[in-house]
Amino acid sequence: MVVLKQKILIIYEFFYPAYKAGGVVQSLRNLVTLLHNDYDFYCITGGYDLNETEPLAGIALNAWNNITIDNKATINIWYDDKKNLTPSKMNGLIHSANPDIIYINGFMHIAFLMNPLLVIRFTSFKTIKTIIAPRGMLQEGAIAVKSVKKKWYLKVIQFLNLTKNIHWHITSPIETAGIRKYFTATDNQITCIGNIPRNPVDTIQQTSKREGVLSLLYASIITEKKNLLYVLQSLMHCNASIELTIYGVIKEQSYWEECLLVINQLPAHILVSYKGAYSPDQMQTIVSNSDAMILLSKGENFSHAIFEALGTGRPIISSDFTSWDNLAEKNAGWNLPLEQPILVAKKLDQLAALNVDEWLNYCSGAHQLAKAYLAKQDFRNEYVAMLDGSIHLG
Repeated sequence: MVVLKQKILIIYEFFYPAYKAGGVVQSLRNLVTLLHNDYDFYCITGGYDLNETEPLAGIALNAWNNITIDNKATINIWYDDKKNLTPSKMNGLIHSANPDIIYINGFMHIAFLMNPLLVIRFTSFKTIKTIIAPRGMLQEGAIAVKSVKKKWYLKVIQFLNLTKNIHWHITSPIETAGIRKYFTATDNQITCIGNIPRNPVDTIQQTSKREGVLSLLYASIITEKKNLLYVLQSLMHCNASIELTIYGVIKEQSYWEECLLVINQLPAHILVSYKGAYSPDQMQTIVSNSDAMILLSKGENFSHAIFEALGTGRPIISSDFTSWDNLAEKNAGWNLPLEQPILVAKKLDQLAALNVDEWLNYCSGAHQLAKAYLAKQDFRNEYVAMLDGSIHLG
């Protein structure tokens, strides 16, 4: 007897083969690869990568595409041109996919969050299990960026009661506070399961750390939330020789221009270079070429960039607004406060003074933290339990 698989419809603005929008795309790609034998996957997404005007290569716009990921998983994807993705059109697309489960990712997008929620709330789809993964977008630091616009958006969702009977998927307990601040959710409506990352390297590449010099890597989207400007402002106060290599798509051009103003004022012993976008497959290579990853973000629910740096055997310099806390106690890095650039500079000077043998201790600690994280995960069974679990639909 043939057993029909349940259909899961993923909704997010970006999906494979897009990659420039950051870790959510990688998380969803890994999820489909992990569970493709258990479910039939569909996806409604945009047909363009972040900041691109040309459609993704090898796809048909405004049509269902049968796509194979990593030569393993097959998924049906609607790549929309995003010119008219109204609630009415979204309703037709959801009807076309005919899913058993709807899995919405992100939170601050009208077409890919509010419109599907309107359809689900006011049509027969309200009886379909719906899960939202806000991906850190409801954290305090994330809401603080362009807060007036975001708070009005949240008020509309609250007024229309669009999250009634929704189940929430978070990847870190720190996301719970943001959900409960704006919406009503019981413990049974929130499931915490980590993102599915790339495996750590088997062998750490030898570090080339030089005493008195610190080579840093920033690898993330360039936005106010990711806080590159704060890193640069902190470097203004450093006395040590520091090299910062920046990788990532410039999502907010005006913010990048602010960064450039600071870069042009940095003293001669601070060297900054911008290398453009990077693909996930390049991450382990570019991390290995630096001493440490620095990401003083205003909010991260997981951060594939941080995990891959740890997994490559490089320590992390991060803020207190990520799920990677107590890094110093684990010899895996350092959590530094925001809005204190002189304190950050002092710490960077201290790190620059370390020699290669001292640095190897942190490289080993970072690698061990990544391996320990993966060792305690049971991703397949946890995700299946969330997707198959009973959710009350009143």
